Amino acid sequence: MNKSMNIFRTAAILTLCLLALLIFNPSSTLADEGTSATETNPEGVETILPPETILVSFGDQTITLGEFNQIWEQVPEEYKLQLDKSMVLDQVISEKLLIQEAKNMELEKDNDILEQIEKMTEQILVQALIQKEILDKIKVNDEEVLEYYEQSKESFTEKEQVHLYNILLETEEEAQAILEQLKAGGDFSEIAKEKSTGPGAAQDGDLGFLTKGTIIPEIEEVVFALEIEELSKIVKTDFGFHILKITEKKPETVKTLEEVKEGIIQTLLPAKQKEAFDNLLAELKGKTVIEINEEALK
Repeated sequence: MNKSMNIFRTAAILTLCLLALLIFNPSSTLADEGTSATETNPEGVETILPPETILVSFGDQTITLGEFNQIWEQVPEEYKLQLDKSMVLDQVISEKLLIQEAKNMELEKDNDILEQIEKMTEQILVQALIQKEILDKIKVNDEEVLEYYEQSKESFTEKEQVHLYNILLETEEEAQAILEQLKAGGDFSEIAKEKSTGPGAAQDGDLGFLTKGTIIPEIEEVVFALEIEELSKIVKTDFGFHILKITEKKPETVKTLEEVKEGIIQTLLPAKQKEAFDNLLAELKGKTVIEINEEALK
């Protein structure tokens, strides 16, 4: 819970820093030239400062080097390119001064604020309970991963593919003439550009890689039986008359367990966590008597 609150606090400070940067330095990128955990003595030997070193004091308050470094370490690296430690430290000081002023005004005794604090406290407690009893405890084990992998192997299978080229013609007579021309040594790419009416004509008839099961049956039956660079017979479809060839084949492959393990975990984990959460609620409800005034609920 302390880690979550520290992250929340850092985010708030970071927001203030970025806002100040945009307002006062709209085009500047500040170097990281602030407080270091080391200092150099006259002999040139670096001395490591302990975390309890007082970094800044104001009024009756202090900020230690360790406290500040915890905040700085939680600043994302990409933001550190825009912010220096001095700016972040200034915002930490500002936050503490604002908090102190709120206390001086006894705002923590205001009923509305107390109600908000209570609600936030309750939310944090619920989040902490879920973190401790669900998120930290519920994991997907190797046996569950393997079982899912074996049962879902088809979804991890990449079916056979061919790199397909196509010349589409309107009549069988025209297709027969073109096929003879190709068999006599005609250039498939040039003829596709000049004669084909199909998709990919401008790209030499290239349709790219197509996967088994995604092509119309009349064509699929032919192309997956072709050898590399072999011309097909004329294939009639609803679109016209095709002359086909393939330039490359990719065999069917199955992804290994290691390749898909993380994806399987992310697939199984939410349902497993939800089941644990539902069980936790059922257990808690089973420990107490819950009486609902159904009439008042209407």
